[in-house]
Amino acid sequence: MVFIFYFIKSLTGVFGVEDKVKFVDVMEGDSVTLLTDVNIIEKYTVIFWKFENNLIAGINTQANVVGVLCDKDRVKIDDRTGSLTITNTSTTDSGIYRVDIIINKKSTKVFNITVYASLPVPEISRETSCSSSSEISPVSKCELLCSVLNVSRVTLSWYNGTSLISSTSASDSHINVSLPLELEYEESNIYSCVSHNSIRNQTKHPDLGRLCQPCSGKTNHTVLAVAAGTLGIVAAVVGVCVSRKCRNTDKEGK
Repeated sequence: MVFIFYFIKSLTGVFGVEDKVKFVDVMEGDSVTLLTDVNIIEKYTVIFWKFENNLIAGINTQANVVGVLCDKDRVKIDDRTGSLTITNTSTTDSGIYRVDIIINKKSTKVFNITVYASLPVPEISRETSCSSSSEISPVSKCELLCSVLNVSRVTLSWYNGTSLISSTSASDSHINVSLPLELEYEESNIYSCVSHNSIRNQTKHPDLGRLCQPCSGKTNHTVLAVAAGTLGIVAAVVGVCVSRKCRNTDKEGK
């Protein structure tokens, strides 16, 4: 077996034709099949697959050899077509796959696979709370924050209906992405936050009735303060009246 694959590897310099790179996107956990476009392998056929220049699978019909060199539980090669199937994909499967096919002459196909991590539904929270405002400068707008956690190659966007408001993209792997949105209180527009990649999208609508309640607590504090002041004035007036009445009573008694 080792000798056969060494023989296959030694053929990489044989002159042939190389196709353009084919880009393939797949969600993490799904399966993907890379096609050789060979219908039925002929008697003298050599096919070998490489991932990032490392030999992973091959066929040599003359030697009656069909084999996979790594991840045998997930990687399979079709013994009739030479097509490669990867099951239960993960982000580490992303990269360049190259297949060399030798039937009379050599041809090459190149695939660039991108495996996207699972795409979560965005989370929306209120960024500024009423407690962060002051009596002099109360919160005048509702500030929301849309976030997705531990994602890869994702774009996060805010929409007003079908109109794009803002967006941000991340190409790194396993990072957190956030995007703010500032609204007026008591808006009736329909907003949505969308996380998406080239395969899938997830949408979340903010509950404006819950998230964008005016800071009524500040108004209550003001009302209480005014009420307390009024009570103080009333108490002072009552005190003055009582004091005068007492003095008048003393005079009458004399």
